[in-house]
Amino acid sequence: MKTNLLCFLLLSYFGICQAQNYGFSYSPNSIDSLETYLTKRTSTKINEFDVGQQKKVKEILLERKASFLKNVQDSTFIFDKTINGFLQKILTAVYHSNPQIDTKDFYFLINKSLVPNAACYGNGIFSVNLGLFALIESNDEMAFIICHELSHYLLKHNDKALEEYIKTFRSKDVKQQLNTASNQKYGRRSAVTMVLKDLKFNFMKRSRSAETQADSLGYTLFSNTKYNKQASVNILKKLDRTDGMLFNSPTNLRQNFTFEEYPFKEAWIEKETKMFDITESANDLEVDKDSLKTHPDIPLRIENIMHNYKITTTNATTTEIGLVQKKTAENSIKIFFDDSKLDFALYQLLSLHDKNELDNKTFTSYVAYLLQKAYILKERHVFGKYVGPVNSFSDEKYINEIRLFLNNLELKDLRKIGYYFCQKNELISKGDAEFQNAHTFFKSLNNY
Repeated sequence: MKTNLLCFLLLSYFGICQAQNYGFSYSPNSIDSLETYLTKRTSTKINEFDVGQQKKVKEILLERKASFLKNVQDSTFIFDKTINGFLQKILTAVYHSNPQIDTKDFYFLINKSLVPNAACYGNGIFSVNLGLFALIESNDEMAFIICHELSHYLLKHNDKALEEYIKTFRSKDVKQQLNTASNQKYGRRSAVTMVLKDLKFNFMKRSRSAETQADSLGYTLFSNTKYNKQASVNILKKLDRTDGMLFNSPTNLRQNFTFEEYPFKEAWIEKETKMFDITESANDLEVDKDSLKTHPDIPLRIENIMHNYKITTTNATTTEIGLVQKKTAENSIKIFFDDSKLDFALYQLLSLHDKNELDNKTFTSYVAYLLQKAYILKERHVFGKYVGPVNSFSDEKYINEIRLFLNNLELKDLRKIGYYFCQKNELISKGDAEFQNAHTFFKSLNNY
């Protein structure tokens, strides 16, 4: 009875702790002012198109506006004083060096995605993924990314893509497809939906030529700044290297979860085919990896820059980069917890700690918290909602190993692992409230 009451109280705690003192928020200071800004920008953008296109443009842009606001409400973006401040300093420097650009209606947001990427929405709104802050090694590299995205806006790539979409939508071929689908005897609605789905406009999709154009104008804008010009090539090379596994760092599960009193068991990371195999070829990591393709043919783009411009090298600017990357790492862990992704949270914890990018006290506190939460969720038979099965169609070795480990652990294992992990790290985490709560929880389970 005591344990059940404790579990109930802890679950209630898990539900409310996510909003507390993270150092960042999922909401802007005023959602109303953001909506007002979007309304104004959408209206302005609609009027920039030909009268004959405005009806369809209005339909698409209003849908886009609603979708964007929903993303804000669904915690897609984060607002962190340190990271936003760092970005703003670079923006100010880029703007100052390029006074010909009218930047008064520009709005930059931080997307919580760890995929290293950035985006131009075409209406003055830009986003920079959190993962990009983890990838860059200097202010200079971020400055080139900003110049590249500004160039997409200045070259009206979104507008041109929208015009091309409308042209395709109104084409004789598409009209014929819609007529054929709507005249089907059975499955009419589904057939029409599939045609429209295939035509759905993607604001973020970029052609090879558009990326090359944005690189060229972007480098011109970048060359006006005092930043190190070599950074343009450096960051593109880094983006090219990320075009593979997202979770490519060893996690050392054995090292972190073996104890003299309770050694690591190989059975915890052995695959049981009947339990874990997925029969469909869906890959839950594929979407993230595909999003990296929004910057296609990077080697060709690097070659183009080096061929057309004389790149000079100066000292890199690394002001605050260490603090920003530390905040990025901490935020990423909290975001995974908030999204109830225990597998990704554990991967990030182990990976960052192994690379000495996470201090011991923070690491032990979070891991103890995660083990505690995993125990409660397993006891309530809802663990599957938070950690998916191993995906046989994914080549993400380390995240799959994490999933095997978390899924294979039985309550008796978690009870012991949680207790001995807390015992081992008690001195490191002395005075940490969350760690002490977890330690008390596992002591109670083990009758200590």
